[in-house]
Amino acid sequence: MQDTWLSSVMLLVHTALADRGLDADGIAASAGIDPALLRDPNTRIPLVPAAQFWEAAVRAVDGDPCFGLDVAERLNPTTLHAVGFAWLASASLREAGRRLVRYFRIVSSVDEVEIRAEAGRTWLVFNTEDGFTLPRSYDARMASLVRLCRAIAGPDFKPAAVRLRHPRNAAADRMRALYGVEPEFGASEYAIAIDDEELDRPLPSGNAELALSAENIASEYLARHAKDDILARARRALIELLPSGGVSRGVIAQKLLLSERTLQRRLADQGFTFASLLESLRQELAYDYLRTGTHSINEIAYLLGFAEIASFTRAFRRWSGVAPSTWRDAQFGGVAA
Repeated sequence: MQDTWLSSVMLLVHTALADRGLDADGIAASAGIDPALLRDPNTRIPLVPAAQFWEAAVRAVDGDPCFGLDVAERLNPTTLHAVGFAWLASASLREAGRRLVRYFRIVSSVDEVEIRAEAGRTWLVFNTEDGFTLPRSYDARMASLVRLCRAIAGPDFKPAAVRLRHPRNAAADRMRALYGVEPEFGASEYAIAIDDEELDRPLPSGNAELALSAENIASEYLARHAKDDILARARRALIELLPSGGVSRGVIAQKLLLSERTLQRRLADQGFTFASLLESLRQELAYDYLRTGTHSINEIAYLLGFAEIASFTRAFRRWSGVAPSTWRDAQFGGVAA
């Protein structure tokens, strides 16, 4: 997929400009973006005009260090396409974070979100690309992530720590008020830490069935638009073929019109083998199916492509340490669904 941004995300920049009484359409057009395209949620904005639009927007507000925070204030989770819906339906912040990492390429193919564990806390890190490190744009990302967390964890949520690459500036007080903690300016990365206790707290808004539906849409979107994203395409093929049973590297390679060797090499470039991708996908789907409470253990074993329930049970014990029925019952307060 060509490096692009989701149009609805770039529309936030346009709206922040318009709300200041500036000629947002003219500024977008000067960057090579047809303003009408920003209002089409199915459009993607190429990297170069997107970067130019950010640069022009920052110039138009005279470099106001608060502009990125203004952009983030206009974010609604549904701005992020299926990623936002999957986020809203997640059972915990940890689950939401994993979905954000998994499908962030829908939002932007410019950079990635990485999860990094430390003692007692977990960091969500924006990996910046050289040449596209405008501080205001990353301020918008960071503030947007906190807004997303508050959308499901409640307005009292605050990160354990915040790291910003740019120096302290006139927005420092507003940032401190926004995050609820003193940011570390001049850091080596843009990152937010969340205490593991907060990250794993069950969320009343969690809905596994809706999350699965949103993930399905996100997976289809990536497989359709990100032709170079072998993980997205292989995951999509596996999800489609798992219930048929007998899924193998050869079958998936044929589905993707690749040789087995090419498939394995391209997966290795992303840090996976076919076996590890299959294992991780089955594990993710198993937890999601069990949370919905709408499938029997036998049905879940079938959906995951296991030949028999005993094989699924052994695999699930390896992932969680307990039988799938025990894990499911715990999600419903000890009452079998």
